[in-house]
Amino acid sequence: MTVAQWDGRSLAADLAYVKRVTGLSARRGVLAPLRTVTIAALGGVGTLTHYNYDAGVVVRAQVSGGLEATTVDFGELAAAVKAAGRGVVELERDGDRLVVAGPDGRSSVAVFAKPEDVPVMPTVGGTAVLVADTAVFATAVGAVAPAAGDDVTLPMLTGVHIDADDAGVVSMATTDRFRLAATELATAAPVTLEAPVLVPAKVLAAAAARVAKREGAVSVYVDGGNVRVSGGDSDVVVRALDCQFPRWRNLLPGAGDDRMRARIAAPDLARRLKKLSVFSVRVTIAAAGVRVEAGDLETGQVSTTFDVAAHDVDDRVVGVVAGYNPEYLASLLACAPGEVELTWSPTAPASRPMTIEFDGVRHLLMPVRLPGAEPGAAAA
Repeated sequence: MTVAQWDGRSLAADLAYVKRVTGLSARRGVLAPLRTVTIAALGGVGTLTHYNYDAGVVVRAQVSGGLEATTVDFGELAAAVKAAGRGVVELERDGDRLVVAGPDGRSSVAVFAKPEDVPVMPTVGGTAVLVADTAVFATAVGAVAPAAGDDVTLPMLTGVHIDADDAGVVSMATTDRFRLAATELATAAPVTLEAPVLVPAKVLAAAAARVAKREGAVSVYVDGGNVRVSGGDSDVVVRALDCQFPRWRNLLPGAGDDRMRARIAAPDLARRLKKLSVFSVRVTIAAAGVRVEAGDLETGQVSTTFDVAAHDVDDRVVGVVAGYNPEYLASLLACAPGEVELTWSPTAPASRPMTIEFDGVRHLLMPVRLPGAEPGAAAA
């Protein structure tokens, strides 16, 4: 019998990633084949593989020794690895059991009796529609993912809309009806997509967060109804959403549109907004800053007030008062590493969307109606 040696901490982290990227559930209500993971080691490379028809992943790691491909219950393997400890963990096939041993303990899990029932991950090949540096890709996905919806009854709003042209420009966009985020990035391999693809945002965000910590390039392939994200030490395959994404480009201001502008430091405002537990805040624009007020705005009782410095403030926007959802506003501002430019329409700025722009990223945020305020009202 051969024994494979894994780093226990890395193996536990890889198992957590498999669960996060695929939505794998250990609940007994889920069909047994869809709760499994296959682990193997050959030639110094260990792999974890899971596929459940909606999403799948292969994660690779440097290991010692060997282990024939063995399919087991995911939850049982995760528990055994956790119990084994963070040092070197040895995995050994012993008949119909997989033995997991480490510095903190030894246990075994049953080998899945019907591996032929486990779904086989489809091969997604062809020409990559996007090839980009891992950091560039992760930044782009991270900038649009927060604006994706999570309402499963509106699946068209839960994905990242990806399109590409033969000039080598790839666009990504998301929206939940209250927020919209869009960005563009260049690809090293220009390919025109026959049709845009809608990729589940949670899966793409998990994949992007993983590759952000790895050097090299990320390649995205589209084949039929499946998308593959390959980069670093993993390959993610996910079924594209078969939905019509809203027409989003005409919602963003055009290059020649008249806009009122101001610049602020996004991290500071995002940090303060995240501490609030209210549904809306009142934002007042001044010549040198932005004032945020929170509390019971229905009764006018303000419990929290703070100011954030601003500069390059358009005279026309001074005195404008608008309401925003602080959670939504913070989620967009948190994507920016530094300063952002806020822009409003000069016509009824408090009742029309505000845009947040930085580094080629454009966010759009719908306002909320403030109690007792007329649309477009300005402070005295």
